[in-house]
Amino acid sequence: MDRKAQPETRGISPVQQLVLASAGERRDHAKHVFMLDNECAHIARQTHEPMMAQIRLAWWRDGLRAENLLPEHRNELMENLRGNALFGQSREALIAIIDGWEELIVADGEDWQAMLPRYAEGRGQGLFAALWPEGQGDIDDTGQIWALWDLAGNIGDDALAAITVSQAQSLAQSASRSKLSALPRMLRQLVIPAITDALNGKGAPRRLTATLYLRLLRIQLLGR
Repeated sequence: MDRKAQPETRGISPVQQLVLASAGERRDHAKHVFMLDNECAHIARQTHEPMMAQIRLAWWRDGLRAENLLPEHRNELMENLRGNALFGQSREALIAIIDGWEELIVADGEDWQAMLPRYAEGRGQGLFAALWPEGQGDIDDTGQIWALWDLAGNIGDDALAAITVSQAQSLAQSASRSKLSALPRMLRQLVIPAITDALNGKGAPRRLTATLYLRLLRIQLLGR
């Protein structure tokens, strides 16, 4: 594949920038994990034919799965992900992010409720495990809550958003506070606002609001 034809990579959102401030020495790795998730989100939003979206996701999956990086899979983000010291530990989690997005892309509206757990486990737990590969036993449902909350706030269909929030709320009601305290600060910045909103029947805001900014800043400074 010609470099000019390779996938572009998406930037970092203001929320992600705040979370990265808590990532410490893992900042570069975390930035690239977020960029992969953003690329998958862009594919989901912009590609209207599911098969074409699957082909684009497969490009990323195959490049991450390959034993050695092949010329046809070279782009800056792929090289950064594979070149990080945490790649060996996080490879399967990175692939899970892609798999979760694929569940969403190919879902039939009638099967939305059945699809959501697969999406949330792939994207949410995958992203959390990629950011913190050594702590997968403490992640539990936290990544899933975040993924459902984020999706619920970005769906144009109110009925589907309500179903998504309901699933996030069910998981949030049983979230272990002790497990939350064991998470690194950057993951707490993601999941604590998600739990708070889900318990109140809300999805994520579509932009960085003053309320969300203050929540993230408080967690960054105080850890809660």
